Parts: sequence; structure tokens; C-alpha cells
Amino acid sequence: MTFTRYPKILHKNKKESNSSFLFNFIFFLIGFLLTIVALNIYKPTLLPNELRIVSLNTKQNILVLGLDEVFPNLKEVNQEALWKGRSDTILILSCNPSKNILNILNIPRDTKIKIPGHGYEKINYLNPVGGPYYTKKYIEKFLRIKIDHFVIINLHGLNKIIDEIGGIVIDVPQRMHYNDRAGRLYIDLFPGKQTLNGEQAIGFLRFRHDNLGDIGRIQRQQAFIRSLSKKILDPVIFTKLPQLLSIYKKTILTDLTPRDIIKIANFVRNVPSKNQNIVILPGEFGSRKNISYWIPNYKEISTVINKLFYDKRSFFRFNRISPHQIRISVFNASHKDRFLASKISKILQQYGYTVCLIQDYESHLSKTKIYAQKANSETALQVKYDIGNFGEIITGNLGPPDADITILAGDDLVKFVSKVHK
Repeated sequence: MTFTRYPKILHKNKKESNSSFLFNFIFFLIGFLLTIVALNIYKPTLLPNELRIVSLNTKQNILVLGLDEVFPNLKEVNQEALWKGRSDTILILSCNPSKNILNILNIPRDTKIKIPGHGYEKINYLNPVGGPYYTKKYIEKFLRIKIDHFVIINLHGLNKIIDEIGGIVIDVPQRMHYNDRAGRLYIDLFPGKQTLNGEQAIGFLRFRHDNLGDIGRIQRQQAFIRSLSKKILDPVIFTKLPQLLSIYKKTILTDLTPRDIIKIANFVRNVPSKNQNIVILPGEFGSRKNISYWIPNYKEISTVINKLFYDKRSFFRFNRISPHQIRISVFNASHKDRFLASKISKILQQYGYTVCLIQDYESHLSKTKIYAQKANSETALQVKYDIGNFGEIITGNLGPPDADITILAGDDLVKFVSKVHK
């Protein structure tokens, strides 16, 4: 008997084993890479920072300036003139990928500041004085935060981008009708949820003829931001982003690279709405030499900055906040009870809260929303419990700026209020 052929069989099996291992390894590697790419696009929070290829892996603060400069013929305008105007919109985005939180601070354009060599001015004058880098440095010092990048958007680019993505859905809170030939502004919107094209969306943002003036515009900016963030959740829209920014780069100026923009956009689209906090810079209306200003409240600003940018949030405590310190505005968005806002106000007043406004809301809402207007979610939570534990808490602004909390009362509160008033 000979055994000369057994080594050949073993050698053959060894080759088959090696090739099988190589095939399995390549298959696993491809699967692993595809999983990493998919998670980067759809669930980057499940990945460690080192593997976040197309999403943020470090905290970033970004200054966004929107310029309300309208030119009759954009082709004849000097390119630099697009970036020299006053900033109609001033936002600071704080992107925190480790906690998957997006915080946005709205700075009213009428905020009173003192500019060296110019005296007291409105903050929207910073850009004409020194451009985006000067604006960035001044706001860093003003708020005591670090700003990593800036973006300037001219309205000529924004309206076209909105058209390109198919418009955005906005709940228009009131009738808006205004024509200004000189400013090339034509607004004709009716209340209710609807899809706005680029021109309509710009009109929604620029409309100023309401009781709250610039603060009303900021509240509409917040609604626009929330709607836009929902829109980019669509994978088709997200894949268009580099192309959109390339097409309209003539009206967008930034120190961000295309790769940075993709990372930020991918981060934003993966932040749930409950983790999106938008707050107006605390302050109040005032005037100096017959010029209206937004006067900063530096004590409240310090609290808001610590919460939004330094994550110094107070965790839930069982100690109640004194209701006498809390001002609340109530809007009736229910179709089932036209006296709902008044009834809720009476309940709140029995607890000791100060109700500063009772008003009807033109749009209908089935579920209540409670707005924590000064990033004071712990206060909003207390109010929520006092009205039967109804309502979704949103860090944002809807009511008058002096209110701490605004309740947008929906149909779900009708039964609770009826039981209390029996």
C-alpha cells in the first residue's frame, strides 16, 4: 500500500481552505464597509468618532448670516457687494455629535451693541463694518463662546435652493399680505399648513408687519429651520446637497469646505426634533434717541449660553420652581373649545403662575405644544404636569419675548380642562 497521494489531497484541501477563507474575508470586509457607510449616512450616532467619515465627530459652533440685500439684476452686481449688506438673520449653530444635540441661538438683528469707532449700533451693522471675520470675532467676545466657522447666505441663493428641493412645508400662523416694489417683495400667504416655493418661503421669512416686529420674524425663522431640517431627512434631497451648494455658490460665502458641509448636513438630518433647541437671545424692547433696539439681558444670556454651548443643564429635580416667578402665554389652537385658552389660564393662575397673554391661534392643532422660550425645559416640564401632563415640550419661541413659557393648546386638552371646571 502506498500513501504518496494523501499529501496531495491534503495540499489540495489546504488550497481550497485558503481560497474559501479569502473569499469569506473579502465578503466580510465589503459588508463591514457598506455597514459603516450606511451608518454614517443614516445612524452616525451608533459609530465611534473615529469611524464617522461623512458626519461630524467633533463639536462645532457655526455663525450663519442671512443678508436681506435685493438687487434688480444679479448679473450686474459686483460679487463683493453680495456680502457687504446688513445681516437680516443672525444664527449660531452649536452641533454636538457626542450627544446628538443641535442648539441654535437666534440673535435679533436689532440687538443693541457698542462697536469700537462707531458707538452704539444694531448688531446687524457688524458685517458692513468689517465683514464676516470681524462679525465672528465680535460675537465670540460678546457671548464668550468660540465660533469655528461662518456661512453667509444671500436671499438670491436661498429661494432657488428651496425651489430645487421641491419647496418646504410650513404652518403659516396668520394672514400675510404685503407688497413692496422698491424692495421687490410680494407676499400673499394664508394661514395653515402648506408647501411654500422659494419666493413664498422668502416672503414668509421677510414679513415684518405683525405685533412682535423683529421677534415675530425670528419666530418664523425658527419654524423655517425646523421645516428645512425635516426636508433634508429625505435621502434624495441629502444626496443633492453638494450639487445644490455648487450651483448656487455665487450667493453663499463660507470658510467651510464641501466635505465639512456634507458632514454638518448629515449630522443635522440625524438629530431628532426633541434634540433640536432654538432660543432667542434674551432681552427686551427698548429705544435710544428714538431708535428702537433689542436690549440684551446679560444675566439671562449667561444662563442660556451655559445651557446651549457649555452643556451646563440642570437635571430633573423634585423641587418645584415658584410659579410666581414664571410668566406664561396661552394660545388656543383647538377647534373643539373656543374658550380653551381662558380656561387653561384660570387653572394656571390658581397654581400661582402669571399669565401675560391669552390669544387665539389661527391654525388648528390636535396635540398641545409647550414652548420653553429660554431653554428652560425644567420649567416647561413643571407646567406640563400642572396641565394634566399634556403637551410636547419644544425649546423654541412662539409667544411674546417676555414669556418664559408659551402653551399652544390643542384638542387633547379639552377633556382635561372640562373635568377640572366641573
